[in-house]
Amino acid sequence: MVDRKRLRGLIWSAELVIFLALCSQVVIPLPLVPLTGQTFAVGLLASLVDYRIANWTLIGYILLGLIGIPVFASGTSGVGILFGPTGGFIFAFFVQAWIVIGLRRKNTVPYLIVGNLIGALVQLVLGTIWLKFFNQMAWPAAFIAGTIPFLIPAVIKAVLASVVARAVLVKIKIPLNMGQRSE
Repeated sequence: MVDRKRLRGLIWSAELVIFLALCSQVVIPLPLVPLTGQTFAVGLLASLVDYRIANWTLIGYILLGLIGIPVFASGTSGVGILFGPTGGFIFAFFVQAWIVIGLRRKNTVPYLIVGNLIGALVQLVLGTIWLKFFNQMAWPAAFIAGTIPFLIPAVIKAVLASVVARAVLVKIKIPLNMGQRSE
């Protein structure tokens, strides 16, 4: 028999994979790295759920993209995207989520904003490091392509994710330990 909390966690993960895939289709093309709704979605889901559900959501999202389902930015998919120039930004979603969850306290907007800002910045830096080595770019060029254009949008998305998360948490009362085993 399936534990209700675990089942609820799996359902949340599946729903959040769909949400993340939909947000990935919100794209403003830029030369090397597009501006997408992915980081907003990751910030929002990390503001709402625990580590386990966040991890399963991101694993599910990446696996769907790997097998060819067009869930990545602009409806792309495949190994070439995940292990291409922008793959580091996708893998860094895990670190972004862990930071947001780790810094979340009492689910107040200020704590959520700080966690989302730090998480988004670290995600950008990690993705930029990958971009630099993948494209064999100089550090200044990598930061100009992979970080600088995204700083102001990252702040906007972090604040928006935090405010939306707080509103959702007040209305729905999501149990933050729903993906964990009950004793």
